Amino acid sequence: MTTSLEQSRLHVLQAAARLAGKGQSPGLETFLARYYRHVSTEDLLARDPEDLLGAALSHRDLARDRPVGTAAVAAYNPTVESQGWVSGHTVVQVVTDDMPFLVDSVTMAVTGRDRGLYFLVHPQLVVRRDVTGQLEEILDTDRPP
Repeated sequence: MTTSLEQSRLHVLQAAARLAGKGQSPGLETFLARYYRHVSTEDLLARDPEDLLGAALSHRDLARDRPVGTAAVAAYNPTVESQGWVSGHTVVQVVTDDMPFLVDSVTMAVTGRDRGLYFLVHPQLVVRRDVTGQLEEILDTDRPP
């Protein structure tokens, strides 16, 4: 990736983090960088910072309470009034333990119903949960503790 693209990527993620307001969420910029790390810079630049922030935060909210061995799934059409961000497309979010072929399976389920995929984000995050499944921390690493 060129320096210019790297700077553009950093700029759009910083802009998204600033929207949350100072002191609102320590580590938000790091979270956004990890959340979108597998997304091409071109795809990030094609989206509004508000939408990048909203999608990541709503996915994090879905992950807040998930007992080990269960999946949390949400499908919705976000609006500014209800989710604080907007998309002209239905959003499907999944939070689960590491599961091989999950992205392929969800993609096949969506396309098998004659629906297209507009934007695919596959965040792979290492987290720490308490014994009840409450999210305690999103770690800045690729390796489980």
